[in-house]
Amino acid sequence: MTCLICGNPYQSMATWTKIFLYELDSSTCIRCLEKFEISQSTIDFTDFLGTPYEGAVDSVYCLYTYNEAMREYLHQYKFLQDVALAKVFARKLQQAFHTKEGIVVPIPMHPEKLVLRTFAQVDELLNAAQISYQQLLIKTKSETQGKKSKKERLKTTNLFETIQTIEATNYILFDDIYTTGATIHHAAKILKDAGAKRVDAITLIKG
Repeated sequence: MTCLICGNPYQSMATWTKIFLYELDSSTCIRCLEKFEISQSTIDFTDFLGTPYEGAVDSVYCLYTYNEAMREYLHQYKFLQDVALAKVFARKLQQAFHTKEGIVVPIPMHPEKLVLRTFAQVDELLNAAQISYQQLLIKTKSETQGKKSKKERLKTTNLFETIQTIEATNYILFDDIYTTGATIHHAAKILKDAGAKRVDAITLIKG
């Protein structure tokens, strides 16, 4: 097999979990995978206390930290549109979602940005991990949130809208990166206000 990241050939190791539990292969060599750093961060919601977003998110789990290897990966995947790289973290994402119960909801891109990007990177990560999901939100603001501070992001109103009926059940938001947490809290509040019982979140990266 050929590693999706470095392009070098490698031998995929056969394991019992792959054989009997249909565990996904990352299509990436061990040497490249070891460059990604597992996140040990605990998400602190203190900044959201006393705001309209207090209590919107019940928990957040981030798989990796934003190190140099991850920066290069995101650049290649998102901005150079190398969609095949969605497979790199398929196994880890599959494992993460199996520990949670709820309807998976990807954080959507604004339609204008989707046209420029040509693919929805968050959706493709879920597709590669064979995670079923529902498109329940639409993004209403096209400006880039990454250039704003947390206070500016929280002041943004109506960042998302629901496009389907929200049931009184558990939901799991998914995004590629958690930086200030404002995007996840915006989306969670929309779901809670519409009737969601619980909203957890999983992200690939903690920025």
